[in-house]
Amino acid sequence: ISIITALQMIEAMDTVSLEPVPVYVSTDGRWYTGEKLLDRSFYKGLPGSLSQLQEVVLYPFPGVGGLKVLTEKKKGFAPTIFGKSEPDIVPVDVYIPAFHGSYGEDGCIQGLFELADVAYVGCNVVSAAMGMNKYHCKMFLKSHDIPVLPAILIEKEELDPDHGGSLKSVKEKILATDGLGEYPLFVKPASLGSSIGLGKAGDEKELDAAILEAFKYDSALIVEPCLENKMEINISVMEGEGPTPKASVVEIPVAEEGGELTYEDKYIRGGGKKSASLSQGMAGLTRIIDPEDLEQKYKDLAADYGVRIFKALGCAGTARIDLMMDLKSNDIYFNEINTLPGSMAYYLWAKSEPMVLYTDM
Repeated sequence: ISIITALQMIEAMDTVSLEPVPVYVSTDGRWYTGEKLLDRSFYKGLPGSLSQLQEVVLYPFPGVGGLKVLTEKKKGFAPTIFGKSEPDIVPVDVYIPAFHGSYGEDGCIQGLFELADVAYVGCNVVSAAMGMNKYHCKMFLKSHDIPVLPAILIEKEELDPDHGGSLKSVKEKILATDGLGEYPLFVKPASLGSSIGLGKAGDEKELDAAILEAFKYDSALIVEPCLENKMEINISVMEGEGPTPKASVVEIPVAEEGGELTYEDKYIRGGGKKSASLSQGMAGLTRIIDPEDLEQKYKDLAADYGVRIFKALGCAGTARIDLMMDLKSNDIYFNEINTLPGSMAYYLWAKSEPMVLYTDM
């Protein structure tokens, strides 16, 4: 999904006045660059196709001025990068992260940019890290009078019998928490996105399974009540020209089975063949943008919450904020923030007033 977002961004870029330098970070943490990264078909050959790229690194100290070329040229390797004689340093004026999830959206890469003293786009270390942790983000925003559902944080060590922990004691702790005393409940990894590891528990057996599943992906999880009759409302917020951020129109994402949004709903499905819809990234999700049957007062409230959340967290660039409406009470609650949203949420700005095209973001 990071690849899709990055390629969409490059395709929208003014390449007459700007020269994009795509950088791919492999699963083992190595950095690569090369023109082949601009070709979507190149990624089908990973990881073997990495041998066609130039390995680089961003050193964590000031003064380098770009990406240091690491590996020596291999036999048959093209002696140029982007049509120029291969340099020792690939110059970069500004870094635009298009990562999603751990190490890219959680403040880690932002910390590297800070150490290297380079210009970069988007949230800083603190706002990225806070936005990534669902529990800490909710508790922080609650202190800023943003409505949130009750929640509890469970650490993996609490299951360790060597330290007096057990699955039984964890369940007792959850059910004894105010607002979590009855099923159904939601169990989520505390610091992951895209609905990975999400579990809905309707009874004790399902809660056992959801806890164990969530701990496969994270060392901590968050448990929340499940609103049985709810509507998800998303909105994007962007830095404005002055001190006040601006909000896009809202959207209502639609799950395939009418239930909870899954990873497949967000990134795989979308009105076409799997390969075609996948190439759209988050833009391929079935959604209702600026729904006519949602009262304006709720749209305005979502925009107000979005701007307040963006400012309270100290966000920069563009973010997407996911809210939930309890259809029984019409109360709106903060769910989570995506400080580096899939597809940069450009599809919400294209229908906003005034319109903001992806090329102008």
